[in-house]
Amino acid sequence: MNQPQRIEFSPGPAGRGFRRLEGSVAVVTGGSFGIGLATARLLASEGAAIAIIARQDDRLAGAQAELEAIAGEGQCMAMSGDVRSEADVGTFFDAVARQFGGFDVVVSNAGSHHGAAIEDTSLDDWSRMMETHAGGAFLVSRAAFRFWKGARRGGRLVFVASKAAVASTPKAAAYSAAKAAQFHLARCLAEEGGPFGIRVNTVLPDGVIRGTGIFSPEQRIAAASRHGVAPDALEHFYAQRNALKASITPEDVARAILFLACDESAVINGAGLTVDGGVPTGYLR
Repeated sequence: MNQPQRIEFSPGPAGRGFRRLEGSVAVVTGGSFGIGLATARLLASEGAAIAIIARQDDRLAGAQAELEAIAGEGQCMAMSGDVRSEADVGTFFDAVARQFGGFDVVVSNAGSHHGAAIEDTSLDDWSRMMETHAGGAFLVSRAAFRFWKGARRGGRLVFVASKAAVASTPKAAAYSAAKAAQFHLARCLAEEGGPFGIRVNTVLPDGVIRGTGIFSPEQRIAAASRHGVAPDALEHFYAQRNALKASITPEDVARAILFLACDESAVINGAGLTVDGGVPTGYLR
């Protein structure tokens, strides 16, 4: 079956045509590769200055150079840090405010994956998933809200959760529960931020394999084992379970994030936008 037609974005020089985030500043956590880097590229191509934070020191310099080539000289900053660390998150947002005078869009994307039966899940595994997805989203959201409320300006916060936040996933309880907590945090914050012009929404992707680093070789083997397929057939398996038979890419997720980050979604708040080709168990009810 044919893959759905995609309109590819092509980053161009500043000033070329209408750009939806012209003059904005966007923050992306986990922005050095995968969904985070694809999102940062797209937001930069739409006119935003970009700030990224990530733990992968070896990737940061390359990501920063690539993003600055799109956004323009001095329009990208990159910092090594962990969203689980209150100190790292505080230092990062302070640095963004100093360099750019503030920020308009925050994409809470940093994450990792864990899959195992509950009896094989350690307390450390559980804590790591909760600290990364729920705890990291909390720290990032708190920093963003403090700035936006203090500056008396609105903002746009987008969480990158997962289909697993709304669909039961056997042998991935820690990851799924953490993503569900993240999704509900976003909905609570949508109500809390609404009166201040702060919009909070969530994207819910499924099975992004190509171009993302969330699945280490070991995790890919474990995921394939859970579904009873060969590791090299995992992407095909994910594609076959959605109505479009589509493989979901980082760029697909980035386009959904852009929509929620720009004025085209000005009255959308507290929403969950599925990016999964149509997986019935992930339909929002």
